[in-house]
Amino acid sequence: MKNQITLKELTLINFKGILNKTISFDQITNVFGDNGTGKTSVFDAFVWLFFGKDSTDRKDFQVKTLDKDNNIIPKIEHEVSAKVIIGGREITIRRILKENWVTKRGSEFPEFSGNETSFFWDEVPMLLKDFTARVNGVMDEQVFKLITNPLAFNSMKWEDRRNVLIQLSGGENLDELAGENPEYQKLVKELSVGKTIAEYKKQVASTVALAKQNIKLIPTRIDEVNRTKPEAYDFNSLRTLLEVKDGELAKLDEAITNKSGAFDESNRANNENKTKASNLKFEIEQIQIAAKREAQTKMKPDTSTVDGLKATLQTKQSDLETANNAIATLQTKAANIGNEIQNIKVKQDAKRVEWNTENAKELVFNDGDFCCPTCKREFEESDKAAQQEQMKANFAAEKQRKLAENVSQGKALGQEVLAYQTELTAIENRITIGKNTVTDIETAIGEITSSIAAAEANVTTPDPTQEDLIYESILSMNPEYKAKQQQLATVTALIVEVPTVDTTELKAKKASLVADMDAIKTKLRNEAQIAAANTRIEQLDEEEKVLANEIATAEKLQFTIDNFNKLRVDTLERKINERFKFVSFKMFEQQINGGEKECCEALIDGVPFSDANTASKINAGLDIINTLCDFYHVTAPIFIDNRESVVKLIDTESQIINLIVSENDKALRIEAAPELQTAVA
Repeated sequence: MKNQITLKELTLINFKGILNKTISFDQITNVFGDNGTGKTSVFDAFVWLFFGKDSTDRKDFQVKTLDKDNNIIPKIEHEVSAKVIIGGREITIRRILKENWVTKRGSEFPEFSGNETSFFWDEVPMLLKDFTARVNGVMDEQVFKLITNPLAFNSMKWEDRRNVLIQLSGGENLDELAGENPEYQKLVKELSVGKTIAEYKKQVASTVALAKQNIKLIPTRIDEVNRTKPEAYDFNSLRTLLEVKDGELAKLDEAITNKSGAFDESNRANNENKTKASNLKFEIEQIQIAAKREAQTKMKPDTSTVDGLKATLQTKQSDLETANNAIATLQTKAANIGNEIQNIKVKQDAKRVEWNTENAKELVFNDGDFCCPTCKREFEESDKAAQQEQMKANFAAEKQRKLAENVSQGKALGQEVLAYQTELTAIENRITIGKNTVTDIETAIGEITSSIAAAEANVTTPDPTQEDLIYESILSMNPEYKAKQQQLATVTALIVEVPTVDTTELKAKKASLVADMDAIKTKLRNEAQIAAANTRIEQLDEEEKVLANEIATAEKLQFTIDNFNKLRVDTLERKINERFKFVSFKMFEQQINGGEKECCEALIDGVPFSDANTASKINAGLDIINTLCDFYHVTAPIFIDNRESVVKLIDTESQIINLIVSENDKALRIEAAPELQTAVA
């Protein structure tokens, strides 16, 4: 059972230039008027009442009434109300837009501060969200637009039109289309992972194109591998020759080793003796250096007493510098404290002057003190006396507060002076102690200086000519020195000149033999490279077979996709067009490459909707509205603009409101008529 929505009465107050008009509607209602008389405004008012938009789906259209200069008439309410029959029950719905005018503090005139919209459902005031919920409970906004305007559906994007039609047809059931066909079933399973037929077809086409591109490259790649093959030799003969030369190399190595063996043994013993002699020389030199150092030490004068006194003197001088620095720091700090005390005393003197000044103040009344500040009229005597007493009390309290504050601040300054004087006394005591310490250190420095002079006079210097005698004496008494000299003489006697051994010719033969063997090994490496190239050619041949099989399989799949897609296209268009009487829809467009491109174009006797005349477009729109009303189980008033262009409308269950251009009607004229012909006549 359909939910029928019928417009019974519509009232416009100050809406888009219509000051106050109430229109009653029948099942078929004709609205006559010249251009600009407000026919479309009636449709706009009906849509605005429910959704706050005009008939073209704009929110920001001009609702307010304008004056002759095209300016908004301020401070008036803009209202649309309707009596609507919904499901057999009459309901009154109302929307009011009004301006807020506020007079700000200090301003003489009110100012516009924004708009406010009120909503009523059966005279019950509501908030916007509650009103919207009531409207949505009756009908979805998108459905409302589609079933109240014959041109609305075909003004949508083709993708949106297509989605609505597919929904009408019950959607696409690919499993049902596949039926018992195993190839179709396999295709549908592949599509179930989120791919469309078009996307899967592109994927397969890409696979075929890539495979064909790769298979074309196989012969070129085989030719490239053949061209990289090195020269072939008799590799078995080369391996035999390499074994022979390897034996010859072993014999040469043995001859070189035998000839050099005797020389190496003799030379090894001689080198060991040279090493021993070098080590003994180093050890003897170390003993001599130690003896020289000992002799030099014995030649130095004894200055230990003088050195000790000089170290003590240096310590005392450092102590004296530290003490003097400490005294200077304390003296600077004492001077700073003295300055602070003087500054505070200056502040104390200022506070005393301030106290005497404040204490001497008296309250004096002037003639103008007791007059009205606005009109300058003198106060009554009783009021004047009361004010004088109040002023005296206030003056005395303020004076007492300031004097007390002055005394408190003076006492605080006195405490600061006392604290600074205590600190200054402590610092002066530390300065006195420091000066006594400096005197003691200076006395000690004088005594140490005298002791140094006496000790330096007693220092004796040895005769420098005795140093060599002392050195020789130290060496003569060292038994290790004598033993190592004897060992050095024995080892030196064993060192002889060893004759060299000539193996030049043998080594030259060996080098020539190694070069020949390297050349053979280089040729043998060609065998492995040729084998690798042959293996690669076999792999490319196998890859060519795999690609050929892959192309055949993919092309077969393309054929399956094309057949299945044709079945899908035919089935979808048939299911959709079965629901319409006057209009049909083309849901797919044939491509040059043989593929199908999704579209959604309405056809009227084979003519595209965009190319049809006005009458055909309106009847096509009514056919679409009839189908949508059947699907959504709802009807609503249909507003048909330019109705004068249509002689005969197709049948519809919905209420019809014809908007008819009539040059003679300079104001809206409303008539109820079962047929337009009768109404126009």
